[in-house]
Amino acid sequence: PGELPDLPPYQFAAYQRPARMVGGDFYDVIDLDEDHVGLLLADVADKGLHAALIMGVASTLFRTEARRSLSPAAVALAVHEGLLDLDRAHETFLTAFYGVLHRPSGNLTYIRAAHEKPLLLRPGQPAVVLEGGNRFLGMLDDLTLDEYQTRLQANDRLLIFSDGLPDAINQQVESYGYERLKVTSAQNQSLTADALVQAIVENIDQWTHQAEAFDDLTLLVVEAAGNRDNSDQAY
Repeated sequence: PGELPDLPPYQFAAYQRPARMVGGDFYDVIDLDEDHVGLLLADVADKGLHAALIMGVASTLFRTEARRSLSPAAVALAVHEGLLDLDRAHETFLTAFYGVLHRPSGNLTYIRAAHEKPLLLRPGQPAVVLEGGNRFLGMLDDLTLDEYQTRLQANDRLLIFSDGLPDAINQQVESYGYERLKVTSAQNQSLTADALVQAIVENIDQWTHQAEAFDDLTLLVVEAAGNRDNSDQAY
C-alpha cells in the first residue's frame, strides 16, 4: 500500500527493497473493522516479473479473504486454494505471516506459513521469537494451518520481515543473520516504528556495504504506543 492506516494506539511503518526491478515480497496493514486490523507479510518463492505478477494476485486474494473472516487460518487457506487454482502448472508457492490484531485488548492471532519468525520487542527484555508454523501456501494440496496467539502490551514493537533481512550478505559472502537482527532490533526497541525501520535498514546496509542483493528485503513494524511507566499494561 502507498500509505498505511492510522489506527491509534498502534502505529505502523514498513520498508521494501526489491532485489531486481520488481520483486515478489508484499506487505499490508488491513483495517478490517472498528476493533480488528490484519497484518500481512509474504514472500513469493521466485524473483522478477513472474514473482511480481503472483504477488499482485496473492495480495488481492489476501485483502478479499481478510474481509470475509477474522480467522487468520481461514483467510490463508482460502488464499492457498486460490493459488492452486491459479498456477498449478508453474508450481508457485509463497511463505506468509498473517495475523489479526484485536486493537482493544492487544491480542494477536496469527499463522506462520513457512515464513521467518517475527520478533516481539518489549522494553527491558530480550527480543522474543514468535514460534509456531506450518507449510507454505500454494503448490501442494492438503494444507493444515494452526493459529497461535500472543499479546501486545503498551510500548511493545512487533517486527515482521522477509528472509531478505537475515540472508543479506556482505562482500565476504557472510549472512547478516537472525541473531544479528535480534540484537540490532533490541538495541533500538525504544524507537518509534518509523525510526526502528530506518535503524534496521541502515545497519543492514552497513553490513552489506554495497554487496549485490540476491533477495528482496521487506519489513513491517507495529508499534503499540503507551506510557513507558505502564509498559506492562495491555490494551
